[in-house]
Amino acid sequence: MNKKNILINLLAIVCFISCKNKDVQEPIEEVKANTFDVIVDLNIQKDDELILFYKDASIAYFDAKNTVYNGVKGKAEAQTITFSIPEGILPNDIRFDISSKKEQQPIKINSIALSYNGKIFKVEQQDLLKYFTPNEFINFDAATGTASFTEKEGNYDPIFNTKPAIYVELEKLEGKQL
Repeated sequence: MNKKNILINLLAIVCFISCKNKDVQEPIEEVKANTFDVIVDLNIQKDDELILFYKDASIAYFDAKNTVYNGVKGKAEAQTITFSIPEGILPNDIRFDISSKKEQQPIKINSIALSYNGKIFKVEQQDLLKYFTPNEFINFDAATGTASFTEKEGNYDPIFNTKPAIYVELEKLEGKQL
C-alpha cells in the first residue's frame, strides 16, 4: 500500500506542477483602425448602393479608385450608414452619391457626421444646404431634409457636393490646414 500512496502522491504532484506552469493568455485587445468616417443618418425605403467619393491633396479630381461603397437595405425607420475611408487617408474633399437606383423613393437625410480621431462634426438636417449642394438630379426640400430624384436626358446621377464651409470643419477634425 505504501507504493500505491507514493504513486498517487507522485501523480498528484506532476498534475499540480503541470497545471501551474501553463501560460495564462491575456485576452487580445482589438485595435480599431483610426479611419476618417462619414456617418449618414437617413430614411431610405428601397435597397440601394450609396457611394462616398473622397480625395486628398494628391488627387485633383474624384475618381472611381477613391470610393467607399455601402449597400443599404431599405426600411421604414431611420438607419445609420458609415463610410470608413481607408486608414492613413485624410480627405480634403468628399462627394456623396445618394442613390444608384432610378426607381428609388425620396430619401430623408437626418444628419451627416464627419468623425476622425475622437472628434465629430455633425451637420443636422436643417443645415445640410450650408455644407452640401445637391446636383441637377436631386430635388431637395430643405424644410424636411428630403431628396427626391429625377432623370435628365436618360442620365441619373444624384450627388451632393461639398461647399467651402465644410473645408474649415475638415481642417478642425484633422488638426491641419488643407
